[in-house]
Amino acid sequence: MPTDRRQGNTEVPRPAINQPSGTWLTIDTGALTQGMNPVESRPTAAGDGGFAFTFHGSYTRAVDAKGRFALPFRLRRAGAEQVEEKYMVSRGADGTLSLQPYDVWVENFNRLRSEPPSQKLRDYLRRMSANSTEVTVDAQGRVAIAPEKLAEYGIDRKITVLGVGSYMELWSPEALAARAGDEADDAAFDDAFFR
Repeated sequence: MPTDRRQGNTEVPRPAINQPSGTWLTIDTGALTQGMNPVESRPTAAGDGGFAFTFHGSYTRAVDAKGRFALPFRLRRAGAEQVEEKYMVSRGADGTLSLQPYDVWVENFNRLRSEPPSQKLRDYLRRMSANSTEVTVDAQGRVAIAPEKLAEYGIDRKITVLGVGSYMELWSPEALAARAGDEADDAAFDDAFFR
């Protein structure tokens, strides 16, 4: 496995591309002696199929005429050792667009392909594949999604990027606000989350 060793820092081995990866930790050995916080975590898929980092938070950004918007820094996977930061945009649940790290999307797609063959599965895989596009982050931290695709989901001049665990949802701010329901209905989930 390749490793990244910088002066004063030690990084755990990182897995090869397109392989399930573990949690990335950068330990600043100099900070240990100075009493500073030595651990920085980065979003990455976990080796057990779970997700080591959860995307969270809600960020509204402007969308330009070419469908470009700034991906929130807190949701980015970029690291100094990454040459290209890739994501897959695909249809998501509940009428949204989904933005997933490329390797996570491929892992999910391949997991479905391993299911017993059926007409329903083939139809689903066709729809998912036909409605998916690879995007990269440009030098200004923006991703570009075809304006026609954004318009299909009601996204025009503003977009809300919502972190939801192992992926992000892309909403029009108005559609997300309309979806917000009565929080009293969340009591059972609150009980499970805050135990």
